Amino acid sequence: MASKNSKTDKVKAKPVPRQAELKRLARTEEACRIIMDHLFSMLRQEQFAQHELAGKYAVMASIHYRKIRNGKVLGAADFNAAVEVCNAAKRCLQEFKSDDNAAMLSEIARQVEAVLSDYQQLKSGQINKNHE
Repeated sequence: MASKNSKTDKVKAKPVPRQAELKRLARTEEACRIIMDHLFSMLRQEQFAQHELAGKYAVMASIHYRKIRNGKVLGAADFNAAVEVCNAAKRCLQEFKSDDNAAMLSEIARQVEAVLSDYQQLKSGQINKNHE
């Protein structure tokens, strides 16, 4: 007699496509890559020499970035690490103001705000129709 809990008796549900979530994760992954490319470039060029606190925030962003598995934002844990990357990058930008890198700094700020906007909408339970 077969058990009531046998695997053959269970009907497997098909996974529901999560297009909006996948798009958000892809946007977040790309934003983090751009942010960290710029911050690593600035660290290599020693542009934080005059801005010690900004340099520390850039290092903190890189620490959080390493928590993202292979740089791929695949789920909630990676997204949370990406939000921490963005928070550290935002603090870095607040401390580091230079006319020499205005274009780079504005690009970082734009990417940071995009991710933090997604995070705020998730946190408040709103769905962002603009990004879908």
